[in-house]
Amino acid sequence: MQSIKAGDIVVSDFDLYEHYSVVSDEISTDGKPLLISATQRHGTVKEETWDVATQGKDTFLANKQSNLSVAEILNNARSQIDKWHYSVISSNCEHFSNWCLGLKVSSTQIVGASVGAVGGALLVKCCVKDPKPLDYLFGVVTLGFLGVSCSKAQPKLS
Repeated sequence: MQSIKAGDIVVSDFDLYEHYSVVSDEISTDGKPLLISATQRHGTVKEETWDVATQGKDTFLANKQSNLSVAEILNNARSQIDKWHYSVISSNCEHFSNWCLGLKVSSTQIVGASVGAVGGALLVKCCVKDPKPLDYLFGVVTLGFLGVSCSKAQPKLS
């Protein structure tokens, strides 16, 4: 926690997915920084305490670099509080954190899930004689989850 500073991106590991947050310059009464993130829970962006945003999950510094100043990153993040329209596919927490940093608005988790799902469908088509809808569903879901798992962020090494 000592190496984390305002404007950084942290990633909380929720097992099946990861949650990205922007570290605020505000500190809560427990001494931890607040986090700004887009959540499905709220359907928008909120600035919340560390413990509420991370829900006690393992959280680490993301390996993301920006050319923007800390003030610009935080201004970007706060400009979307109660305005950002959350969507798992097109405007999730990873899209939001990348946008705040001035990076390409994308999500490695969505790309991983999509590639995995398509790969699962193709694998079923190639390997199962006379595949049924449930065969496709199994392939899409299984390799979709594998794709998300493979896309997980790596901690930033200091």
